[in-house]
Amino acid sequence: MNSPAPSGCRLCEDGRLQRIMSRVAYVRSEADKLAQLDPKYFKMVDQALANAPANSDPDYHMNRMVPFSQAKEKGEPYFKE
Repeated sequence: MNSPAPSGCRLCEDGRLQRIMSRVAYVRSEADKLAQLDPKYFKMVDQALANAPANSDPDYHMNRMVPFSQAKEKGEPYFKE
């Protein structure tokens, strides 16, 4: 950026040479990506979850499971009756 502009094209020696800025890439965190999402997106997700069947929500299954500390026997997880 700070280097002096060349005096002309080295091939055709034309003096109307201009410097252009190349693309720049930068890393964004997940928090930055979420902050830049359209607010309509969150409303669409909430609406989709509200219209979805109850057993399609992962929290539904997690809440129905018996904690490991209260399990009667070792093995496959089981659900509250």
